[in-house]
Amino acid sequence: MLDGLAWEDVRAEFRYDPASPLLVSCTFLVPHGPRITWYVGRDVLHQGLRSVSGAGDVQVWPTYIGEQTTVWMQLTSEKATVLFEMSARPLEEWLDDTYRSVPAGSEMARCDVDRFLAGVLGGA
Repeated sequence: MLDGLAWEDVRAEFRYDPASPLLVSCTFLVPHGPRITWYVGRDVLHQGLRSVSGAGDVQVWPTYIGEQTTVWMQLTSEKATVLFEMSARPLEEWLDDTYRSVPAGSEMARCDVDRFLAGVLGGA
């Protein structure tokens, strides 16, 4: 623990549903804690592989150390800010698969805007 910060390994599951082509669900399996799911824009993750991406409650950026690239994702809520570090290569390969399924620029043709807004607004 450093100045109130604690580091621990957290398993994450990233899921992509072509029926909701703009979003990726990220479920974090916190040891001895609840499963926490965040929805992140697929384009935010993709851009975050190369440069700073996102604003507000979700930010993603790369870090280069020699030959290895890691990606940092910061999630902020009213109660806490958490910072995750992950290897860039598996994320990039997984995102490439999602773009083979739903190419960039074709998302809105598949998007049910009412369903999308209901999901973002919590069914409101």
